[in-house]
Amino acid sequence: MLAVLFMPAVYAQSNASIKTGGKLSSDVKWSFDGYTLTIINTNKNGQIVEIPNYDMKTNVAPWVKKNLNVRKVDIGIGVYRIGSCAFANCTQLQEVVFTGNIISEIGWGAFYNCSRLRTISLPVSLTSIESIAFANCKSLPSVKIGERCRVGDQAFVSCSNLKSIEVGQTTILGSYVFASEVQVGNAVRHKLYNGEINKIPSYVNTANSRGYGLSQSAVGKCIDRNKGMGTEDYDAITSDVDKNIPLGMIPRNDTYALVIGNQNYRFVGNVPYAIHDARVFGEYCKRTLGLPVENIHVVEDATKEMILEEEFEDWLTMIPERENKKLIVYYAGHGVPDIKNHNKAYILPTDVRGTNPKRGIALDDFYDRLSKLAFNQTSVFMDACFSGINRNDEGVAEGLRGVEIEAEETPLSEGVIMAFSAAQGNETAQGLKEEGHGLFTYYLLKELKESNGYVSLGILTDNVKNNVSKKALQLKLRKKQTPTANPSSSIADRWRSLVL
Repeated sequence: MLAVLFMPAVYAQSNASIKTGGKLSSDVKWSFDGYTLTIINTNKNGQIVEIPNYDMKTNVAPWVKKNLNVRKVDIGIGVYRIGSCAFANCTQLQEVVFTGNIISEIGWGAFYNCSRLRTISLPVSLTSIESIAFANCKSLPSVKIGERCRVGDQAFVSCSNLKSIEVGQTTILGSYVFASEVQVGNAVRHKLYNGEINKIPSYVNTANSRGYGLSQSAVGKCIDRNKGMGTEDYDAITSDVDKNIPLGMIPRNDTYALVIGNQNYRFVGNVPYAIHDARVFGEYCKRTLGLPVENIHVVEDATKEMILEEEFEDWLTMIPERENKKLIVYYAGHGVPDIKNHNKAYILPTDVRGTNPKRGIALDDFYDRLSKLAFNQTSVFMDACFSGINRNDEGVAEGLRGVEIEAEETPLSEGVIMAFSAAQGNETAQGLKEEGHGLFTYYLLKELKESNGYVSLGILTDNVKNNVSKKALQLKLRKKQTPTANPSSSIADRWRSLVL
């Protein structure tokens, strides 16, 4: 099909560094600095916008028409759709970043023939990837598609360098999504993807795998690997805090939220319910706390690059006038102590080994980065412990199984920051299986629900601490868990009266 549809010549791109730009519509501007193409939403009312549809014959995108050597694309805040063929035939394009992170649709052939594209983290907000959107992206090494996304026919066809794919349980796949097209005589045949599959929807099996462009062998290995590994869909669990989420009466247009749920780890055991925790917390930010949807970034299974570069550098640091705005940070996932360095505490991204925590994100560095952002107020909720034991009472680092380590205390940097952690010292942050949430997150959400989002940090932390401490001793593990509030010195005498 591709050979027939795309017979027209590929647009050449010059190597000249040209600074240029213009308008795509009344509310969308573009600019090019010789390396990066930036798309900006200029709507004065804060409405979301889209990149228009193009084709590859008569109505081509302006950067293609001008033969610009685009190597990076930055999609700004408030852009929800990438139009058809928007970046097709940008053969020098290597990286795409989503500053706004609310992209919900990627149009037909949007990145067709971007043969050098290597870096793109598809936002969890995606609901649609249309046909041949990434066809012939021959340098793309991996694909991760979140939940509730509809993927069109041959969306990733002929991405011949793909080594790893992951597809959410609730995603709908079209025909031959991951196949490669090969010419056999005068006929086009499909070569099936045979690389690593980390996760696929349950409706995909060895009997029907060919229809999605996947080999029986690759699908069979994925199914065998995930048997008995806790692949339960926690979004299906109906906890009382998941239902009838209240609508708050106070809009918080100047408050932002970074919400991270790290559940599926590459090298260590998973963290049950972490993604569900993050999704529901994000819903409370939107509905109960009244944050605009574009002010909320929910990041699932975040790598180190996703946290430090995409979220901190590409998003948070770009928020203007931060001294007049508030920030909420939520993290559910693994924490781990570095036993070779005085039990220093680290946040563990999904691509870092528990045996080498120093390659993760040091907790003191994490807080220091938040401090340097200089928001008017930053509230951190950390559903993780740093004792080396996870929600399943398993060791995160080799040699720590069943043994809790006293993690080094992490003081906060200067700034208006309050960090509320799920556990203290060598305690374990436990899970509440019957609710499909972490124990700490469940009672945090419950407090937000009962208060309609308007509660002081002092009352919030007191109630969550009391409820978690009591419930922890009633659970199967019979372990103590004591949530702990840790304010920075500048607000030590007034943090309890602050509100989110």
